[in-house]
Amino acid sequence: MNDLTRRLPPMHSLAAFESAARHLSFSRAGEELCITQSAVSHRIRQLEQSLGAQLFERRHKRVELTRKGEQFL
Repeated sequence: MNDLTRRLPPMHSLAAFESAARHLSFSRAGEELCITQSAVSHRIRQLEQSLGAQLFERRHKRVELTRKGEQFL
């Protein structure tokens, strides 16, 4: 199966990823998207599972993009 025939991730997961990557914060992404920090985290976890790659390093009260996260962004 090539890249064009694979199923695209849900748009809400992509929006959560983009916002969190820009802000480097799940809380700020949630504020921007009018959802909770927990919902952002859940959406990003779904995206990571569908891609088979970790996109963020979760640190205490902050997140950083992994190399795969930077490439995906």
